[in-house]
Amino acid sequence: MKLLVKLLLLMAWLVVSLLLHAFPLFYTPYSVVAKLYHMNQIFSFRRFWLLLKLDFAENGKSYLLSSGIIIGLMLLLMAPIMFKKDHQELLSSLLHPMAFFICVIFGGSLFTSTAFVQYNTPTRGISALMVPASQSEKFLATLLINMAFMVLFIVLFWQLHHRLIDIANSRLPANSWKYHPIPPDITTYFTFSYFLIQGAMFLGSIYFSRNTYIKALATCVVIVLVVSVFNYILAYQFTSHPSHLATFPFTSWNGFQDKHFIVAYPEPVWKWIWAFVMLIIVGLWSASYLRLKEKEI
Repeated sequence: MKLLVKLLLLMAWLVVSLLLHAFPLFYTPYSVVAKLYHMNQIFSFRRFWLLLKLDFAENGKSYLLSSGIIIGLMLLLMAPIMFKKDHQELLSSLLHPMAFFICVIFGGSLFTSTAFVQYNTPTRGISALMVPASQSEKFLATLLINMAFMVLFIVLFWQLHHRLIDIANSRLPANSWKYHPIPPDITTYFTFSYFLIQGAMFLGSIYFSRNTYIKALATCVVIVLVVSVFNYILAYQFTSHPSHLATFPFTSWNGFQDKHFIVAYPEPVWKWIWAFVMLIIVGLWSASYLRLKEKEI
C-alpha cells in the first residue's frame, strides 16, 4: 500500500511538472491573461476524458485480451500450490518467481512496448497526430492507461503470492514444513525494478519505430549488464578482492573472504536509493514526453 501511494504521488508530481512547464509562474499580467485564454488549447479535462474514451474504444479489446492472457498465465503458474496436501518447496520457490518474471516482467514489458504503437507507422502516425488534443493530453492519457495496467499486474501478483501461500499452509499437516513468502526486502527490490523496466520500455515504445520490443529489450539488457559489471567491480575493489562475491545494482554486497560477510546500506540510505530509482523513472517518462513532442513537430 505504501508503495502504491508513492507511485500515485509520483504520477501527481509528473502531472504538476507538465502543467508548470505549460504554465510558468512568472509572467506579466498580459501574458497570464493570454495563457488563461488559450488554456483549453493546452489541457482540458473534458478533452482528456474524451481522449481516454477514444483510446479504449479503439484498443479496449486488445487491452482486455492482453491483460487476460497475462493474468490467466499468472494464475496457471501460481495456483498449483493450493492443491497439494504435502509440502513441495518447488511450487513456491520456482513457480511463483517464474510467474513474476514471465507474466509480470515479460508480459508487462510487452504490454508497455505497445503504448505508442500508433506512432510507429506513417498511416497510423498521421491519424494519431491529427487527433484534436494537445501533446500533454495525449502523453498523460497514454501514461495513465499504461500505469493502470502495470499497477494492476504487480498488485495482483503480490496479493496472489501471499494469499495462495496462506491457503496452501492452511492445508498442510500441523507438523509439516510451511511455505514462506518472498522476503520484504526482495519484494521491494523486485517492485522497483519492475517499474524501472516498464519506464524504459515506455520510452522505447515511442523512441523506436520498428521492432520496438526487441530494440528496447536489447537496450535494457546492455544497460543492465554495464551497470551490473560496474557495480561488481566497485564492490570487488572496496571489499579487498574477496574470493566470492554476489551483488546486484542497488543491493547489499554479499561475499566470502576467510569468513562470510555482508555489506548492507543503512536504512536512510535505502530510502535515498529508492528515491533515486523513482527519479530515474520520472526521467524516462519525461524523455518519452519530449520524444512525443518531436513526433508532433
